[in-house]
Amino acid sequence: MNDVKDQPERIEGTLEQLLYVNEANGYAVAVVDRVGADGVRQRVTVVGNLDGLEIGSGLRLSGHFERHPRYGEQFRVEDCETTRPAGVNALERYLASEIKGVGPALARRIVERFGEELPGVLDHTPERLHEVRGLPRAVAQRIALAWRDASGLRELTVFLRGHGVAAAHARRIHQQYGRESLQAVRDDPYLLARTITGIGFRTADAIAEKLGVPRNSIQRARAAIIHLLERMAEDGHVFAPFEYLEMQFISGLELDQEMARRAVDELAADGEVVTAKVGDDGEAVYLKRLYDAETTVAERIRMLVAGRAMSAAAADKALAAAEKAGGVTLSAEQHRALLTALRAKVAVITGGPGTGKTTLLRALLNVLDAAGLRPTLAAPTGRAARRLAEASGREARTIHRLLEYSPETGDFLRSEKFPLRTNFLVIDEASMMDLELAACLTRALTPAAALLLVGDRDQLPSVGPGSVLRDVIASGLVPVAELREVHRQARASLIVANAHRINHGEMPDTANGAEGDFFFFERNSPEDVVATIKQLVSARLVGRFGITDPREIQVLTPMNRGPLGAQALNRELQELLNPRGRELRAGDRRFREGDRVIQLRNNYDKLIFNGAIGRIAGIDTERMRVGVNFDEGHAEYDLAEPDEVGLAYAISIHKSQGSQYPAVIVPIHQTHFLMLRRNLLYTAIARAERVCVLVGTRGALKQAVRNEDERRRFSRLADRLRVD
Repeated sequence: MNDVKDQPERIEGTLEQLLYVNEANGYAVAVVDRVGADGVRQRVTVVGNLDGLEIGSGLRLSGHFERHPRYGEQFRVEDCETTRPAGVNALERYLASEIKGVGPALARRIVERFGEELPGVLDHTPERLHEVRGLPRAVAQRIALAWRDASGLRELTVFLRGHGVAAAHARRIHQQYGRESLQAVRDDPYLLARTITGIGFRTADAIAEKLGVPRNSIQRARAAIIHLLERMAEDGHVFAPFEYLEMQFISGLELDQEMARRAVDELAADGEVVTAKVGDDGEAVYLKRLYDAETTVAERIRMLVAGRAMSAAAADKALAAAEKAGGVTLSAEQHRALLTALRAKVAVITGGPGTGKTTLLRALLNVLDAAGLRPTLAAPTGRAARRLAEASGREARTIHRLLEYSPETGDFLRSEKFPLRTNFLVIDEASMMDLELAACLTRALTPAAALLLVGDRDQLPSVGPGSVLRDVIASGLVPVAELREVHRQARASLIVANAHRINHGEMPDTANGAEGDFFFFERNSPEDVVATIKQLVSARLVGRFGITDPREIQVLTPMNRGPLGAQALNRELQELLNPRGRELRAGDRRFREGDRVIQLRNNYDKLIFNGAIGRIAGIDTERMRVGVNFDEGHAEYDLAEPDEVGLAYAISIHKSQGSQYPAVIVPIHQTHFLMLRRNLLYTAIARAERVCVLVGTRGALKQAVRNEDERRRFSRLADRLRVD
C-alpha cells in the first residue's frame, strides 16, 4: 500500500504569471492565484510540464508541495488540466500578455467593448473584434487565430482526460495536428496509436468505443492488423502468418474472422502492408518497412556474393607476408577460418567464448594490411564497438555512426548514392544486428566490398526484428567457419567452461571452489534471492576478483516484471547503492544523480541507441531535465521523454548483448519460468569477464539448461538467400 505522502495533492487556481517556459517540452515555472482552504487568496509557485499555458487560464493541478533550497515552497506538477480564462479580468490579462501587438490599454478596450460576451465573440464571431476602436486588422486576426489554436489544445486536453489519457500527451498531439487535433482524433482515434509514442492500441480502442466506433468496423480491423504486426515486430518477428492474425481477431479482439481478410487486403492496397505466399497454402503479412528491409538484405548480399573475391593465390601470399612480419600464430582451425574469410566476398565466423575469435580477428587485420586492403571495423552497440577497438588496436565504430545518421533528413547519409569507402567490412557481435539495421548497412556497401560477419550464433538474437546472423548461416549461400576449440587460457575459466556446458545441454559445475570464477548460491524464496544479490553487490564481491567498485557489477535478469524482474530489482538496488541525492520523478520512477541508466529505444537525434548504458551526471529540478553520460556521448532528457531511459542496476539479459562486465549476477528462479531457456542463460554467463554468480533455485537452473526452445522468429531471409 502506498504511503499517504505519495498520494498526489490537488489545487485549482488561475495562471497569474509565467516566469519561465520551455517551448520544446512544455516545462514551465509559473505563479498560480488560488483560494486556500481558509478562504484566503494565495500566490503559489508551480513547476512542471504544463499544457495549454495562457495567462488567466484556470488550472486544475495534481502533484506535491515541496521546498526548494533556493526558491522556497513550490508545487511540483505531475498532471494538469487547463480551462478557459477565468472571468473578464483574466481575459484582459491573457490578451495583454499572450498576444503580440496587444498591450494593456488595447486589452482593456477590448474587454470594455464586449464584457462578459467576449468568450462567445472569440468562439463564434471573431470578426466582431473590428468593432474595437484602434484595433488593427492584423492584430484582430492574430487574436482570433491564437484563441482558436489555444482552444483546440484546451478542448483536446479535456477530451483526453475524460477518456483516461494523460494530459501530457495533448501537447504532442497538438504539435502534430494543430488546431484540428480534436477533430482528427474524433475522425480516427486509432491515429493516436499509430503516431503518438506512449499511446497504444488498447487506449485508442477504448476511446474509439466511447466515440461510438463499432467494434466490428473496418476502421478498427485495419488498426488491429497494424497493432498485431507491430507487436510481433517487438517480439522479433519480421512477419506474421495470416492464420495468426485471424486467430487473434477471434480470440483477442472480438472481431469477425472475415474482417481480417478485408483489412489486410485494404492495407495492402494502400501500401501499408505486404503479403507474400509461404509454402503451398501459407501467407505472410509484413509491415511494409520490414518487407523492404528483408528483400533489401537478400538482394544486397546476393550482389556482394556475385562479385569477385580475393584469389587463393593472393590470400596465401598475404598470409605468408603477415606471418613473415610476425604476430600471426594460429591454430589449424583458426588458420582455416582465416582463409575462409579471405577467399569469400561474404563470410561468417562464429564460435562461443574462449574459441579465439579475437585472436583470429587480429591476425585477419594483419593479413589484410599485407594485401593492401583497408578494413573497416564496426559493431551494433557502443560497448561492443569499444571492446572491438580495444581487442584489435584499430578504430571501431557503431554501425549507426559508420552510416552517419543525419537528424535533418531523418535517415543515414551513407547509402547506394553515397556508399562507404571500404573494401573489407568486419561486423563484430553480428548476432545483435537486426534486420532494418542490416538493410541500411548493406545498402551502403559497394559491389566491390567484402563483408565478414563475426558472432556467436548460439546467443540470443537481436532485440529488434529478425535473426540476421542465423538466417545468413542457415541459407547456405556463404561460407561459414565455426570455431569449436576452447583455447588453453580460456579452459582455466569456469565461466567459459560452464557456458559451453550449458550450450550443450549439460548442468554447470557448481562446486563453488574458493579459487573459481563461477558460483551458484541456492535460495528458495524471491526475498532471499533479493537479499543475497544486495549482499553480493554491496560487499561480498567488492574487494575480490579485482572488483573495487559496485559499479563494476551488473545484475542480469531474464524478465522485466515480477518480484525478480529488472523493475523490482532496480528499486531495491537504487535504494542500496544510491539512496540520496538530487532527484527527479517521472511517473512512478525516480531518477537520482549518479544512477546507472539504460537507453530503452533508438534515439537517432541524440545518436544514443537501444541498450546503451550511461550514468546520470546532473539533474535540473527547475527545468525537469536529466543529463546522462554514455560511452557514445552526453545526452539531455526532458520530463516529456521519461520513457527514453530506465534504471540499469539490473537489466534484462536481452539488453546486455554485446557487452562485457567485470562481474555478473544472474537471478534464476521459478518466477522466471516463462523465460527459462538455454540460450538466455548461456548469453548471460558469457557476459561475465572475471566472475559470474547465479542466485536462485536448482530446479530453475535445470529447467533453463534443458529447455532449448528458442522461440523461432518468423523470417524469410534464409529462404530468400538459400541456394536453389
